Amino acid sequence: MNNNVPYKLYHGDCLEIMAQLPDSSIDALVTDPPFTMAGGLSNGRSSSVDSQFFSFWWTAICKELNRIMKPESEGFIWCDWRTAAVIADGFKPKTQTYDTLAVTQMIHHYRKMIGQGKPFRNSVDMIAYVRGSKSTGERIPNTTPNFIEKYWYYGKHENHPAEKDVEICAQLLEWCSDEGAVVLDPFMGSGAVGKACASMGRGFIGIERDTDFFPIAEKGVTEAYTVKSVKLAKALPPTSPSLFTMNAT
Repeated sequence: MNNNVPYKLYHGDCLEIMAQLPDSSIDALVTDPPFTMAGGLSNGRSSSVDSQFFSFWWTAICKELNRIMKPESEGFIWCDWRTAAVIADGFKPKTQTYDTLAVTQMIHHYRKMIGQGKPFRNSVDMIAYVRGSKSTGERIPNTTPNFIEKYWYYGKHENHPAEKDVEICAQLLEWCSDEGAVVLDPFMGSGAVGKACASMGRGFIGIERDTDFFPIAEKGVTEAYTVKSVKLAKALPPTSPSLFTMNAT
């Protein structure tokens, strides 16, 4: 395996793959977990379902994230009004300690168009701001509002039904990481975070289990890093060679 490769993409279950990553090896997290499985499309009572499975599953995800993220790390996690509390609770330790990740604030992305919902139509995405125990938050100016206003279409996108805006991903990366940092997205989807990492000079580890979306992400992220060559300030953390799906050079 070539440790100078600035990105690694894995096709498989993120719990299984994250288990192979070393402790305290990831600098930043930007990701969009499948939170709609805990509540349909955030579309009022018609989408109400039991969130018990999502909560149990998300707690297992957070256990791995707490292990592999550095104490100084920061990140962003998309969620919605139904799952915001579950996303935050997943990081809470079972015993008294402050040496864990924690959701400390919520920012909002106004998409400048209306989506689904009744009687109110959704127009805002929620994004949780996550910080490690030794995070300083110094990359974010103290005059920054917790609100992003940028058009993003509500509806079917070309590559993924929950596709994210690469430019917004890049802004989140600027707030939570430095050039050369290793960024993790365990729910890669169509690869928007990976494309942003390429443009921002970050290293990227992406995981996607869906057999339809992984080739789309692989193609897009590879092209993005090919267009803009990135040299990492450090080697990406090693993992089992059997999990390394893509041969990048």
